Amino acid sequence: MKKYLCPGCGYIYDPALGDPEGGIAPGTAFEDIPDTWVCPLCGVTKAEFEIVADEKQEASNTTQYICTGCGYVYDPVQGDPDGGIAPGTAFEDIPDDWVCPLCGVTKAEFEVVK
Repeated sequence: MKKYLCPGCGYIYDPALGDPEGGIAPGTAFEDIPDTWVCPLCGVTKAEFEIVADEKQEASNTTQYICTGCGYVYDPVQGDPDGGIAPGTAFEDIPDDWVCPLCGVTKAEFEVVK
């Protein structure tokens, strides 16, 4: 299943993870999400999300990390601008006091996306 990118904040909807906080079960394809669903980070509508091109995923040699608390995926290509983390910042270079922008879990509780 394809992943989708929020153009407002860089959040990536991964169907394998769903959006449990938003009532979307893991394994839910983007097309099956209600049209009323919005980005859990910034409120951008579902209609504004963009499919993540395979070329973009392949071009990125950076490792993504997933929050064990809520499923938010930190993508170094996007960074976390609202949290003061510039695009292109590797997870290892994020300050240790950084927390998940969605649920507040500490950096130490993130795991490598496999």
